[in-house]
Amino acid sequence: MKNKLKLSVVMAVFNGEIYLREAIDSILNQTFTNFEFIIINDGSTDGTKKILESYKDPRIIPVHQEHLGFTKSLNNGIALAKGEYIARQDADDISMPDRLEKQIEFLERHKNIALLGSAAKFVDEKGRYLYTIEFSCDHFTIKRGMNRHNHFIHGSVMFKKQYFFELGGYRDFFLTSQDFDLWLRFIENYKVANLSNPLYKRRITANSITLKNIVLQRRMGKFAKLLAKARERGISENSLIKDLKTFLESRLSVTEKELIFRNYYRLSKLLLRNNKNEAFLLLEKGIKYHPSKLYKLLFKITKFFQSSFLLDMLIRIWTLFHWLKKKTTQSRTISVYIDTNLN
Repeated sequence: MKNKLKLSVVMAVFNGEIYLREAIDSILNQTFTNFEFIIINDGSTDGTKKILESYKDPRIIPVHQEHLGFTKSLNNGIALAKGEYIARQDADDISMPDRLEKQIEFLERHKNIALLGSAAKFVDEKGRYLYTIEFSCDHFTIKRGMNRHNHFIHGSVMFKKQYFFELGGYRDFFLTSQDFDLWLRFIENYKVANLSNPLYKRRITANSITLKNIVLQRRMGKFAKLLAKARERGISENSLIKDLKTFLESRLSVTEKELIFRNYYRLSKLLLRNNKNEAFLLLEKGIKYHPSKLYKLLFKITKFFQSSFLLDMLIRIWTLFHWLKKKTTQSRTISVYIDTNLN
């Protein structure tokens, strides 16, 4: 008698031929082997279909569909899944060989945990190490931290399929940040955790989908938090969802622009270690959100000389500027408190 299928790994890919084979192989070469691997080809027009058809491993279940988008593709893949658990894997990332084994072992020992992520290593387009990102591991610290930002790398997570469907899955109106919205709903209803081991490699390139949609992603992330607040207060989400288009089209504030640019410059600094061209390309995409015309001019000069040294100095200037601004804001806040309460 065959063992009950424990795990379904789900990937959605659209025109991902560049890194697809490396991502697939990282799952096929896992130390844990009792899984099916559902790969949704979301209407790709490159060599994705050919790559998928080249694999003969019976664990791979390729599904070819018209282009429906990332959110719907993931829901379609999970709807086909037969495993007790779902593991996500992105088409340009890499899972460490023991990732699935360690996550399964943890979830089997801790039956109260419904969602489990891990620390991750950031790598560049050639897989060269950039940085390790670590998150809080226990439920209550993660829950507090999610008020500020996402504490899970989407491709690194494993969760119980039953709870995914109970929560309604990924919501179609989230074109991006669909994971953040889902994790917030998980946290409201179940216990969650992260493993401190870096079991996943997240690839960062100037053309990655996250960076292409960084403004939309930030807005959708903020919207997910607004919906969570509404649920917490017992308010219907419907009125907020109805006004989503207006919310997304509203003008970016100076603060929002600074936060968006900060994402670009941090990643540019990481990429500058290995690939000057990628760092320049990335910062060039982000510079339009910088509120200072002088800074934009300095970047044009730096770009003209294509100097890694000048680009590094430019990033350091922004880091110092942001630190000074933060300190000034804190000082003003303290002064106001003293004036209000002690005089």
